[in-house]
Amino acid sequence: MKRSDYILNPVNHLRKKIHIEKANELILEHGENFIFKEEEKYINQIDELIDDFLSYKNKKMILVSGATSAGKTTTSNIIGKRLRRIGYNFITVSLDDFLIPLYERALLPDGSLDYDSFATVNVKRFNSFVKSLIKKQKATMPVYNFVTGTTEDEGIPVTVDENTILIVEGLHALNPALLSNKETRQISYKVYIETNSDFYYGDKLILEAEYLRLIRRSLRDYYKRGTTIDKTLALWDQTVEMENIYIKPFKEEADYIINTANQYELMIYANYLKPLLEQANSKSKLFYAIVKILDACEKLDIDLVPQDSVLWDFLDESLKKAKPTK
Repeated sequence: MKRSDYILNPVNHLRKKIHIEKANELILEHGENFIFKEEEKYINQIDELIDDFLSYKNKKMILVSGATSAGKTTTSNIIGKRLRRIGYNFITVSLDDFLIPLYERALLPDGSLDYDSFATVNVKRFNSFVKSLIKKQKATMPVYNFVTGTTEDEGIPVTVDENTILIVEGLHALNPALLSNKETRQISYKVYIETNSDFYYGDKLILEAEYLRLIRRSLRDYYKRGTTIDKTLALWDQTVEMENIYIKPFKEEADYIINTANQYELMIYANYLKPLLEQANSKSKLFYAIVKILDACEKLDIDLVPQDSVLWDFLDESLKKAKPTK
């Protein structure tokens, strides 16, 4: 959705409704064609975004932000691939690779470690990297290791040319404090990624958009970051609190907003997340609510997820060998 669409007509940005029982019927009736139609809606948003971006002749950098597990990484990569199809080069940079090592981070007031605030970003190093790309057309990109919580010793050398679009994705990409000079701010186009759909069963709201991201994050953290389901659930309230302070306030600055929620994804999670939940020690109300929601969904095999789907931000190839839920 372009900025003009939600600024001039806020009703366009009301939460969408996904009805689980209707989605169950559609997948049983239309199968893979239903999945294709859902993915097409997502790609159409990206194509409209690119058209809008290219209408600004001075823009050379796309900043992609959004709350955790909204789908920033895959969306950024697809934006790049769609740009390449029409003759542009691109480099995708994750702000995650500019995180301060865990051992250097301050503790929060409650004594817990800071995982999500803007203070976790090495702003000086990021701006030095961007400046080098703009001035010298080359730079070394750091690599952050989520398992060890440190930056790898060896970075990745990158080069650009006049035809290259820099795509920067991360929780704090839209924070005005990220870019230190006027030049980089002027060439930036801002994108906000979110899950703007609530899930209903009949007339009852059973899953708010926020908790779809929790389900996504639970899978992602377990398979890609070595984090237990219990830890992800325990940290969720802190995560949302940080988002409300450091991320969501900048949504209104976005030039374009993408909704990555779709009607079939819970059917995938019902097959692969539920076994992990059953192994978890946490038995909170939230835990039981998620299990109940997944039980209401048809179950789909991961092989049905297209390779360019945003869901691969949270899924892992190893799941193809996992035993689905019966």
